[in-house]
Amino acid sequence: MKMFKLSALSAAVFAAASATAVTAQAEGFIDDSSATLSIRNQYRNESGVNGHEFDRKEWVQGFQLDYQSGYFMDIIGFDYSAGAAFKLDQPANETGWDATNLPQDGNRSDVNDIAGTNQAYLKAKFGDENLNANMKFGLQRTCTELFCPSGSRILPASAYGTYLEGNVQNLKVYGARWTQMHSRSQSYFAKDFKDGDNTIDSVKLVGAAYKFDNGLGLYAEYGEADEYLKKYFTKADYTIDLGNETSLLLDARYAHAKDHGDNYNGEDNDYESKYYNLTATLSIQDLDVWVGYNVTKDGDWAGQWDGEVDQAGAFNSSLDLWQGYNRKDERAWVVGVNYKFDNIGLPGLEAGTRYAHSSNIDKNSLAASKQNPLTNDDQAHEWTQWAKYTVQTGPMKDFSVYVEHARGDNPTGGDEDDTLVHLQYDLAIF
Repeated sequence: MKMFKLSALSAAVFAAASATAVTAQAEGFIDDSSATLSIRNQYRNESGVNGHEFDRKEWVQGFQLDYQSGYFMDIIGFDYSAGAAFKLDQPANETGWDATNLPQDGNRSDVNDIAGTNQAYLKAKFGDENLNANMKFGLQRTCTELFCPSGSRILPASAYGTYLEGNVQNLKVYGARWTQMHSRSQSYFAKDFKDGDNTIDSVKLVGAAYKFDNGLGLYAEYGEADEYLKKYFTKADYTIDLGNETSLLLDARYAHAKDHGDNYNGEDNDYESKYYNLTATLSIQDLDVWVGYNVTKDGDWAGQWDGEVDQAGAFNSSLDLWQGYNRKDERAWVVGVNYKFDNIGLPGLEAGTRYAHSSNIDKNSLAASKQNPLTNDDQAHEWTQWAKYTVQTGPMKDFSVYVEHARGDNPTGGDEDDTLVHLQYDLAIF
């Protein structure tokens, strides 16, 4: 009887201890959680010039809710995000597409609201800061060297699948398999990668990055879309400390794309493209001055991973600007200046400008059309100015205003003059 009492007491103590431990682990899941509401307002005014006839103005409101959990038992968690966007004003236009990426109705002269989940995934982690592994499964925002769903509009795009990452001190290795996309312009959860009537089963990626203690970084990534495209990307960068808060960053990139099966261009039409990109950035305290050069060879660079929307691909070059300087045989350079005003009495204010110019675009790209009546000039150029201010203190802390103006001459798509105003307020709920 005494033994039974001791056993019962031991069981009760064990159960109480277990319950306490589980409660503590659950508290970590909850206590380390956070939620942020992002309120966004975006105005775009785009108009054609030099014979490119269109006038497109749109003003939209968006809301994005991001929830991040802690980790239960310091291992597993769950993140969720949802957004909604609707128009405030959009004068009718017949250009065939909209600027803010709200979906158009049947007559193409108006846009419709969107709302829905754009992230919902399980996450897990193992190890410590020197040796760790991380996993995500579900719908998630992601960005690697060759696969980067767009976040440039009022709501972001995302991808559905699995992402794995391992870190050993300065080495990172990762792999991903994406099976569906959530478009930045639709309310649906996710849909298959498509090329016309063909479904692309998945986009698979593997990559690695290593950062040496002397400032040298090496990066590589390979990706393939089933029966569609395969791509390779390599990058090396090196930071030279010049003293007195001055440094020089040198960056070299190379990428190569080929058809991977018969779906991209058909069995009798092989596709291949490559680009070389060099960039140098001189940083002197709060001032950055940079210059970049890019050459695209063999064919136009195909950033997309399917035949329907160009929202997941990447032209990972310093010449991926207002227009992509990634056309066959194109040689392009850019020079830019950015400055942060924190140390001269205007904390939170930063501004910049850049000018890009290219030439030698393949003549077959210069096709005459109503949108692009100028066909003899194989040169493209643009001049962009931008400024951003973020409130640093007070009840409106983290409220930001971003303004950008771009004037571009594009011999393959027509000349444009564009203005963007983006307002954003990130409110921490808990």
